[in-house]
Amino acid sequence: MTTLSLSDRLKLDLRHRLRPMSGRNPDDPHRTVTPLELLYDLTYVIAFAAAADELAHALFIGEVGAGVGAYLFAIFGVSWAWLNFTWFSSAYDNDDALVRVAVVVQMVGVVIFIFGLPVSFEDAAHGASPNNMLLVAGYIVMRVPLIALWLRAAREDPARRRTSIAYAVVIAVAQVGWLLTTIPGIPTGAVITALAVLATAELIAPLVIERRYGRVPWNAGHIAERFGLLTLITLGEVIAGTVAAVGALVGEQGWSVAAVAIVAAGLVIAAGLWWAYYLIPSRTILLRWPERIWGWRYVHLPLFGAIAAVGAGLHVAAEGVEHQELSLLQITLALAVPVTCVVILVFLIWSVLMRSMDFTHVPLFLSNLVPLVAAVVIAAVVDAGAPIDLEPGGDLTALVTVIGLVSLSCVIEVVGHELVGYSHTLRAAKRHLLEPEIEARRAHQSSIDP
Repeated sequence: MTTLSLSDRLKLDLRHRLRPMSGRNPDDPHRTVTPLELLYDLTYVIAFAAAADELAHALFIGEVGAGVGAYLFAIFGVSWAWLNFTWFSSAYDNDDALVRVAVVVQMVGVVIFIFGLPVSFEDAAHGASPNNMLLVAGYIVMRVPLIALWLRAAREDPARRRTSIAYAVVIAVAQVGWLLTTIPGIPTGAVITALAVLATAELIAPLVIERRYGRVPWNAGHIAERFGLLTLITLGEVIAGTVAAVGALVGEQGWSVAAVAIVAAGLVIAAGLWWAYYLIPSRTILLRWPERIWGWRYVHLPLFGAIAAVGAGLHVAAEGVEHQELSLLQITLALAVPVTCVVILVFLIWSVLMRSMDFTHVPLFLSNLVPLVAAVVIAAVVDAGAPIDLEPGGDLTALVTVIGLVSLSCVIEVVGHELVGYSHTLRAAKRHLLEPEIEARRAHQSSIDP
């Protein structure tokens, strides 16, 4: 291994002129996230937060179906653009001037996309498509620099030229498709169908490309760190959003039991979900079995949206307490549903990563869901269909109870993984390590048996 001199090291750190884009080492165990990637991630988390704010507003005014639909559309656009660049940067990021400029242009696209979100949610509320020209313009600006980067990689890494060109062509064709969906006069149903087809095609394309033309040199450990850090930053936005929402509540009404319960729940839920997520040994397992990365990465797309939606649920709870226009059941569902989704997705990520779906892990999973189901049942029983009443003798006790139960599910998730999940993960990993040896013995035995 070559050791760089101090002068060469400083030139690499401080001078960002054009550098060869020949591909990174996919087996480098010390590959880490760069400051440029972290800056890039922050912009996308702001987009998650903006979408969550729009979702919270839609839930508060009763536009649940339209709000959830527009939110899912927004989260897919943001998450997919982020994932595509993360895939490229893991394989080819050389941190030169052109790469840095391309990243900044993509960040501009994210900002444009954010400005299109209010229109998207409003259109969806009126029965129209959540797609709009401003949203698509932002999405295209996020994606076009990646086309140029893939074409550059095709030129400078001849061994993987066909794979890089295929990525560039697929992205370019997809952008034309997204743009065509904004043509005025197309029925809403046709637009939504076209968007679903485009999204499905974009999800499938990377699998087909790398199986047919070969893999680009992405680093499994680096990708695991990138996904983990975006998850972490998104959880940070949950805390920030909770503090902002409760701050507005306290500024209006002063501190109350309900306000304390909501802010405490935000902290406990965020910490619990963080703890549970990082109990999944993603980097260790993916470095050993990099082929498992495909299913693992796709499950993260809804996970990012579910985590941001937890922040939206806490925001709805604060708004519901402040204005007392929502029922107890509405507030409970806004909190319990996204937390349930995160719990399920964390379990699914573990299962996909470990390729273990046996029943010894199911009791732990079900125990996570019990407090969430109990919270909804209590809210449904207590709720009289009227707005929440926080006066003495009203719904305050029930509200604190359901908030506590939702938080408890995250605590059970952590404790369960620490006590049970740890040993189960070890057993699953050891079983997979032994499988090749067992198969070899069977093959040898078959060859010598008459």
